[in-house]
Amino acid sequence: MAIHLSPLAVLVVVSIVESREPESEGSVASPDGRSGSTWPLVALLVLAAATLLVVQMRRPKLADPLVGQPLPPFDAAGWLNTDRPLTADDLRGKIVAIDFWASWCGPCAMSLPDLVKFRERYRDQGVMLVGLSDEPGTDLDKIQRFVRRVEGVDWPIAYGAWLAYQVTGIEALPTYVLYDRTGRAVWSGATVDELEDAVVALLAKEKSRS
Repeated sequence: MAIHLSPLAVLVVVSIVESREPESEGSVASPDGRSGSTWPLVALLVLAAATLLVVQMRRPKLADPLVGQPLPPFDAAGWLNTDRPLTADDLRGKIVAIDFWASWCGPCAMSLPDLVKFRERYRDQGVMLVGLSDEPGTDLDKIQRFVRRVEGVDWPIAYGAWLAYQVTGIEALPTYVLYDRTGRAVWSGATVDELEDAVVALLAKEKSRS
């Protein structure tokens, strides 16, 4: 198997070679003009960098702690864009994408236009988007301003959903979690593009089974 050095390893080696001190008058040079003492060191550094790269490539990826978890409880202080609170029965048999967000979260605000496009593309394929914020009802004005800032944010959104955060252990925002039709998480991430890739993969997997 060929071993390719990472750009960082190459940069380290080049920097060492370029920064080496000029040879003294009494030093012995090899026939090609290179120092007989510096190049063995460079070779060792290259070998060490290659070894480190191989170790990193073989290191197993950490398991996603959210994968396999069931849908969280939907207890909340209130809901927007729905006539009544959502229940597990409302989501039964559907692919569910949950957006864990907050009105103070800049990246959450920036992702809203992409979420609108995501919902438009997949709403007719059995994919349901739900927003969950743990902000209390006392922040309702801020929450509503956040939701109204982008046209098309019409999916069910809960606030005061602190229990869902507690059960899932969500801390970083935004976090997107994808659940299959059995109500089990199959993916989690931090960007809408990755969420869409996960949905496409899940739909393709379902189609291959049919």
